[in-house]
Amino acid sequence: MHLPLEIWREVFTYACTDGGYTGASLALVCKLFYNASHQVRFRSLSFYSLDQIEYFLEYVQRCEGRFRGAQPKVYHLLLSFSQTSSDGRSDAEFSPGAVSHAYCTDADAWATARRLRQHEKAMWDHKFLQLVPALLELVAPHLRTLALLQSDGHTVPALRNALPRLRELTLLVGISAVFHGDPALDPSGRSAASPPSPDSTNSPESSSLWDADGVEARVSATPSSPHARFPALERLHLVCGRLRDFRLRDALAYVPRHAPALTHLRISNATYTHAQCIPAFLCAVLGVPAPEFECVAGTAAVRFVRIPPRSQTMPVGGAGDDWDVGVKAGLPGLRRVIVHSVLPLPGARCGSPYMEYTALMNAVDAVDVACDKAAGVSVHPIRSDRQKHRYWEVLVTRQWMERIEDGRGCWVGGGPP
Repeated sequence: MHLPLEIWREVFTYACTDGGYTGASLALVCKLFYNASHQVRFRSLSFYSLDQIEYFLEYVQRCEGRFRGAQPKVYHLLLSFSQTSSDGRSDAEFSPGAVSHAYCTDADAWATARRLRQHEKAMWDHKFLQLVPALLELVAPHLRTLALLQSDGHTVPALRNALPRLRELTLLVGISAVFHGDPALDPSGRSAASPPSPDSTNSPESSSLWDADGVEARVSATPSSPHARFPALERLHLVCGRLRDFRLRDALAYVPRHAPALTHLRISNATYTHAQCIPAFLCAVLGVPAPEFECVAGTAAVRFVRIPPRSQTMPVGGAGDDWDVGVKAGLPGLRRVIVHSVLPLPGARCGSPYMEYTALMNAVDAVDVACDKAAGVSVHPIRSDRQKHRYWEVLVTRQWMERIEDGRGCWVGGGPP
C-alpha cells in the first residue's frame, strides 16, 4: 500500500500507546517503517530493569547524529522496579528461609548474606542514580504521564528531577522516593515547608497525633513555592505499601509544595496506620477546618484535634454556616479526592488496628460531609479487601495504558479499586 509518509506517521502515533511494544515491532518491519516511525514510536515507553534503560540511552546517543540531533519525544513513561531485587534475582531468593537453607552449615551465613546483599544494593543504587535521572532529564521536555512501580521490600534512591509538563503521576509504593525535601534548594538542608525529621515523627509522642500548627503551616505555605518540581501536575495516584508507606506524614506534607496545581488526588491501599495522617492532610489541602480552630493574626489556623463521626450533625469546623470562613486550602485547585482503604489483616479486626481503621474511615466520611458544603469539591471513600502486590502491578500498568488513550483509569469514584 502506497501512502504518504505523513499518513503513516499519523497511524503510528495512534498505534504506539502500549509502552513501546508496537513501536519496537514497527522498527523491525522494514527500513521505511524504521525511519518513518522514529519520531513517534517513543511516545509511550515502559522499562522493567536498569539494563533496559541503559540500552535505550545508548541507542539515543548512537542515533543522535543519524537523526540530526532530534531527541525522542516521550510523552508517557512507566518505570517498574517491583519484580526483582538489586541484582535481578527474585525477592524469594533472598528470603531468610532461602538463605538459611543454602548456608545451613555456616554459623555466619546470615551475616555474610546480609553484607553481600548490602553491597549488591549499593552497586544497584549507584547504577540507578546514573541511569534513571538521565532518562528523566531526557524525557522531561515532553513527558505527560509517569508511573513508577516499586517493591515494598526494595527501596530506590530518591528522585529529584523536575518534570515541568507532567500532568499525571502514579506511584506504586515508596511515595517518599518522589515527594521529599531537596537539600539543594536550601543550604541548611531544610526550609520553612519542610516536615519534621523522621526521628521526631516516629516518636510515641508525635505518632499519636499529627501536630496541628506545624502541619497547617507547612501545607498552606507550599503552593506558592518557586521550587515546585511538578508545576503542571493535575492528577496524582498514590498506592500505599504495607512496609515502606507504613506512615505517610512526611511524604504527604511535600505534595502541595511540589504539585501546587493538583486537581485530582487518589490514595489507594490505605489502612489503619494512616488513621492520623491522611484525614489531617485532606483537611489541610481542601481547606476543611477541624472541629476546633482559632484565629491567629486575622487568619484561621486549623487545629487537627479530632474529626467528628459522620453521624454528628454539626459540620466539620464549627456550627452554622460560618464554618469555612477564613480557612485557606493548601491545594486550592483540588476538586476530586478518592480514598481507597483496605481492612487490617485477619486476626487484627478485634484489636487496636481495626479500631484505627474504623477511625480512618469515619474521618474520611467526615471530610466528605464537610466538602458537601463546598461547591465543586467531592470526596469518594472506597473500601475493599487487601490485595497482593502483583495485583497492583497489573492494575496500575493497565490503568496507565488506559489514560494514554484518555480512558478513565483509576478515576472511577464508585468502581473497583
